[in-house]
Amino acid sequence: MGKSFIKTLLSLSLIVCFASSGCLKTRAQLKEEGSDKDVNKPIAAEVKDVQPQGRYEIDEIKGEITRLTGRIEDVERQGKQANQGVSAEDLKKLENRMVELEQAQASMLETMKKAQASIPVPDQTELLEKGKTQFREGEFDQAIASFSIYLKNPRAKKAEEATFYRAEAYYELKQYKKAIVDYSKFPEKYTKSKRLRAALLKIGYSFDALGMKEDAKGFYQELVDKFPKSNEAKIAKKKLK
Repeated sequence: MGKSFIKTLLSLSLIVCFASSGCLKTRAQLKEEGSDKDVNKPIAAEVKDVQPQGRYEIDEIKGEITRLTGRIEDVERQGKQANQGVSAEDLKKLENRMVELEQAQASMLETMKKAQASIPVPDQTELLEKGKTQFREGEFDQAIASFSIYLKNPRAKKAEEATFYRAEAYYELKQYKKAIVDYSKFPEKYTKSKRLRAALLKIGYSFDALGMKEDAKGFYQELVDKFPKSNEAKIAKKKLK
């Protein structure tokens, strides 16, 4: 595959990566949101806001920890300014506040560890079959979720199959950039796979759907060159005309 195609795939990978993290808030944003809070707000009220009640999902707990970290930094910053006209009593309040916030954060970290430990590890075979069933039934979002969980296991025995199915699910949802990222793992990683021909063809289709005709032609041509007698190559030849 030419360098231009590899660059294209890398660019698409970055696009997908940034898109998936776009909803995350930075610590600076969280601090800015909390900067107008009254530093003298009773600590009991602050801690009550962040104490886990058993209903938090792990991601929510992580978000609360991030918020707490920002608040601790606020307190530290205000403590450094204590010598500028702040009384010893006020300084003591700030120190106590920081200690309690740190204790609340430690409590939440412990809760998160317990929550993660309590999550049952799904059977890998069942998880893969579940994803395939969801795919066949047109439940593409659910299928993607199942395949993604399966692929998190570095020892997944059928990672190639799960990757292809996930690519197909993205393609069905017209999420072509994400589909390309998964399909591209075949010419890059699974070069001996029987699904390589289909993956190359679908990469071409996906680029076509994105209006990137020249990029699509490159993959059609690669398919024709490497697998000239295949059915996929016959389709690719028509696309090249």
